[in-house]
Amino acid sequence: MTQPSSPTLIPPPPPVRITPEQSAWVVLTAFFVASVILMAWLVQLAWHGYVGAMSSQDGAMLRGHVRSGVLLQEPRSLTSHTIERLPGAVDLCQNESDICAPLTIGDRIKTLPAAGYGPVASLVLPDTTHIQLWSQGAGSDIVYHIFQASRWSHRRQVVNLIQNAGYARYDIAKFQPFASVEYSVTLANQVTVWMTPGGSYSINVVPDDAALHNPVQFEIAVRSGNATVQRGTVTEGLTTGQIVEVSDTNQIRKVRTATWQLIRDPQWKAVVNELRDDDRYNWRKFYRADAPNLSKFEQNGKLEVSLGCRPERPDFCSADDQVRILRLRREGNQIRPFAVGIDQTLDVDVSEYTSLRLTAWVRVLTQTVPLAGIAGSECPIMFKLIFKTISPADKQQERTFCLYAFKSTQSLVQDSGEIRYRALPPFQWYRLDVDLREDEFLRYAHYLQSIRIEARGHDYLSEITDLNLIGRQ
Repeated sequence: MTQPSSPTLIPPPPPVRITPEQSAWVVLTAFFVASVILMAWLVQLAWHGYVGAMSSQDGAMLRGHVRSGVLLQEPRSLTSHTIERLPGAVDLCQNESDICAPLTIGDRIKTLPAAGYGPVASLVLPDTTHIQLWSQGAGSDIVYHIFQASRWSHRRQVVNLIQNAGYARYDIAKFQPFASVEYSVTLANQVTVWMTPGGSYSINVVPDDAALHNPVQFEIAVRSGNATVQRGTVTEGLTTGQIVEVSDTNQIRKVRTATWQLIRDPQWKAVVNELRDDDRYNWRKFYRADAPNLSKFEQNGKLEVSLGCRPERPDFCSADDQVRILRLRREGNQIRPFAVGIDQTLDVDVSEYTSLRLTAWVRVLTQTVPLAGIAGSECPIMFKLIFKTISPADKQQERTFCLYAFKSTQSLVQDSGEIRYRALPPFQWYRLDVDLREDEFLRYAHYLQSIRIEARGHDYLSEITDLNLIGRQ
């Protein structure tokens, strides 16, 4: 029997040896790849530096339109100073009535309430953007925070202002040479307003006045263009003719048509006999003897607010469809005049409103003196507006609308001085609708101080409801 042969052992192959030439090529290849990666990173870094490098732009200017009440505070200063005209050689506004001063990043501009009505100062930015500041309320307070543009290209421009107080109008330059333009205004409580170039916008920081009872912090309105209001992750967009409000609880309200109701409490829910500081904008009752030595019986004018049917449906209505009606009454077959009415402090700068529309439903049920007497002495319904034209130093003026009952709507009484007359059909509701900007007295009024509603004469019974004074920009 044959024995099996033993297996033949195969020696392992010799190890592969890398020659010096191969090692050199590996090192060169690795170095080349690393160099390419590094160069790509450096090129990318250089590109981002090229397109992202931003530099602050010079050339902004502050223009004061009044002699006093416009203050400037430099970034490292703790105090502000009134801007003054520079010497002739360096005066930026030579031969102009404006007082001008150059602005640098970080400058703070303030306007004082005594500066006047309408725009009292303007910021003119290097791209010709025009920002107008009002002094209404507590005055304006704005910081010129950022104005930067791409250093080596025309890719980007960033502008930011901080508005701490007051009312400002932003007219953003339209034709910008940059691919991306960011205009923003920072408000308190992390609220930011973004505005597109070429538009016109206004921002009002509502004064914190307890007497106003106003639950709104900010009002942002758009005349033209588009804006976005942002707080955290919540945004609200608005466009031409719209306004959005931010409440005192930091809630961004829904967009609505940009109108301003200038009368507080148009439904007469709070009519007081005497005003206190914390309710100085309420309606106040008043009574006035228009003849000497009136007896107590003769001083019997009354004012009341009660519910009634709407003028559009005066004959029948449900309780849910009733409105509040102001009634001014005097009776007793009187033969000497006595007045009763209400008035309200408006204290509002109206220079931005191109339309000021006074509307109300009115009705005269009793009027014992024909027509309207002499100079409105017998006027069953009278609306009186107290106003000033441009400056707080201007003389106070009045414009009065006297409405009286007459069988023809063609008034037989000619307008006299500040009084305009309008005849109403007796016993019928009449819609008063007057645009004060079409009135010769109020066309250029910058400030409304107060409104008064009264009835004056012998015997009268007048009714008024749905009162509005609406401003539009």
